[in-house]
Amino acid sequence: MSEPSAPYYHKKSGDTYHWETSCSKNHYPDAGWEKVNEKPRKEQCDECKAK
Repeated sequence: MSEPSAPYYHKKSGDTYHWETSCSKNHYPDAGWEKVNEKPRKEQCDECKAK
């Protein structure tokens, strides 16, 4: 299981964030998504947690 580390990816209107680039729910760099270095105040993605 990996530990969350920057960069983080999240959809601006979403309620979860991702740190695994291979996560199937991480759609960055699609429109509405952003990449940040500070952990968003959102829930961690379950798929990322499991990797």
